[in-house]
Amino acid sequence: MSALMGTASELPLDLRWRRAINAVLVLWTVGLVLAEVVLQVATGAAVLLAAILLVRGRLRLAPDVRAYVGASGVLCLWQAASPAVALLTGAAVSWPRGARYGQVLDSVAGAAAACIGAVGVPWLLLAGVLAGGWLLAALLGVFQNRVRWSVELPSFLKLNLGRLHENFGTEESPRYAAGGFFSHRLRFAHGAIAALGPALSVLGSADQARRRILAGAVVMGMLISIYNAFARAALGAALLVSVVALLLLVQGSARKMGLALLFALVAVVSMSPAWRTRMEKALGNIYGGEREHAMAVGWSLVREYPLTGVGFGNHKPAALATQDETGITDLLATDSHNLWLTVWAETGLVGLLLMLAMHGLLGRALIRRYRQGSIAATGALLSWVGFHILALVHYLPFHSSVYLSFSLIWGLGLCEGSERLRGREARQGHLEMEGAPGPTP
Repeated sequence: MSALMGTASELPLDLRWRRAINAVLVLWTVGLVLAEVVLQVATGAAVLLAAILLVRGRLRLAPDVRAYVGASGVLCLWQAASPAVALLTGAAVSWPRGARYGQVLDSVAGAAAACIGAVGVPWLLLAGVLAGGWLLAALLGVFQNRVRWSVELPSFLKLNLGRLHENFGTEESPRYAAGGFFSHRLRFAHGAIAALGPALSVLGSADQARRRILAGAVVMGMLISIYNAFARAALGAALLVSVVALLLLVQGSARKMGLALLFALVAVVSMSPAWRTRMEKALGNIYGGEREHAMAVGWSLVREYPLTGVGFGNHKPAALATQDETGITDLLATDSHNLWLTVWAETGLVGLLLMLAMHGLLGRALIRRYRQGSIAATGALLSWVGFHILALVHYLPFHSSVYLSFSLIWGLGLCEGSERLRGREARQGHLEMEGAPGPTP
């Protein structure tokens, strides 16, 4: 592995560069649980640093990582150009909103994380920030689920407190939507799927009992957070990812105990009146409900503009243009409630094939590193599986906080050195990161 990828000690970068990259990775990890603006700032800095390092020829990436980075870049370029193509072909009548169009950079976020992570990753520090942050978010979610949130938040955070006032219980026994620090239950729950993969990977792979205990607590915190957010698709994805992790990483009585705990969680869900109501509405939402309606409108856009689409970020105005015929609402018009259908509608068959190529190359690279025993790649692969389960009923890139959370985990999964989480190698990796002398790799 080290013959294919440059490590921190092999790259001719001084300590200031390494500290800057470590600071960006830590800030990005903090953003996983704190605020979308933190994620966006960290991602922008990562993209800038990666571009500088690539232009200066200071990075050496494995061939499969280079392929993923290249596919991400081509997809980003096509997304950026697609609104102009849509205007030229008559598929669109205006440029997309600036905030929506700016999300083209999200497509290279995972590639940027993989590039700067090749310089060196402070694995233990990131693991500590992620674990501590999600445990705090889980506790906050428990409070929000039981108590109506009334604290006014600063306006610059642009958080909608109405999301925390949704009551999924009864007037006598209210159960409010928990959104953690994001104050948005779906961003909170879907972001938990991104972080769940690494937590499950450490739980199944760590060689020290205290790390497994901490990872188990984080996993339970995430599952409880999703439960308190009343996010049906996220809970289903979390359960499926947990089952996959048990089958891949655990054997014997530990696997049986894990499956029993998941079965107990399903039993708790089934006994909750609020959750029973949510699940009863789920099938109706897909078959004959809002999601089927949104998907039908998406298919109509695909049939009308199959090759180039209506332009990245133009799904909503294009869908609303069919309102007289389809009756689509302003809320449902944002996307087709499916990743692949929305990508096809916005960026055409060209964008769809590029998206398939990017995720195919990412999956192949992660599987290769999982087979080599990388903890980070195992966690990223589990998150990748969860992402694609959720993508069947959600267009996850619409919320940058969600997509950038997955992107960080995927990028780190392609970095070398996750084995440093184990015992003595972890301490040695920390010394090397700080510039202290250590044995030559």
